[in-house]
Amino acid sequence: FLAGGDQSDYLDYWNDTEVQSVIQNKMSNITIGGTSAGCMVLSSWIYSASKGSVDSSEALANPYNKYMTLTTSFLTIPFLDSIILDTHFVTRDRMGRTLTFMARILTDYVDFLPSDGIVRGVGIDEHTALLMDYSSGDIEIVGVGTAYVCSADLNSYKLCKSGQALTFEGVSCTRLNALLSDLYSFKSFSGDGVVYESEVQSGVITTDAYGPGLTL
Repeated sequence: FLAGGDQSDYLDYWNDTEVQSVIQNKMSNITIGGTSAGCMVLSSWIYSASKGSVDSSEALANPYNKYMTLTTSFLTIPFLDSIILDTHFVTRDRMGRTLTFMARILTDYVDFLPSDGIVRGVGIDEHTALLMDYSSGDIEIVGVGTAYVCSADLNSYKLCKSGQALTFEGVSCTRLNALLSDLYSFKSFSGDGVVYESEVQSGVITTDAYGPGLTL
């Protein structure tokens, strides 16, 4: 189990080491999980925070500000190849920065995208966890909060440039609720939950960031 803290420490100290190799090789036989920073390093795309943390307002105002540091996977986990994870999601209002992460990936990392050209931001709130079956990709949400799966592809319109506020359209999100025992699949990217569209115009999320019926 990977604790919280600073995800850049995991990347700096464990990348290309025996620790990384052991975790990777044992993955099919043991349960792996993490919280906060320890969760964020499990996805294919990682917000490394190597130059410090970024909040949603900073990310949306300039997708290339110095704190927007992205890298590729630390571990290779089935069904997570199109995903960037974020945590403390609703509590710290991180939808804006996750949408910006997605726009950056679609802009700068096209050659590394999965074959379908889709990138997905998955945000998990506090006191909440997603449990994934390693062999099937089936997801169960547990705890008391919500989680979000937002998807966009190369056809999603975006204006993602250094020094300019982000515009990003054509993002589809699903809100999962632990209290409703929602189920989902990271194989088909379908299941329970509330589906809604998300849109950013000139650095402002113009839709309900966390879906209908949920406000900060």
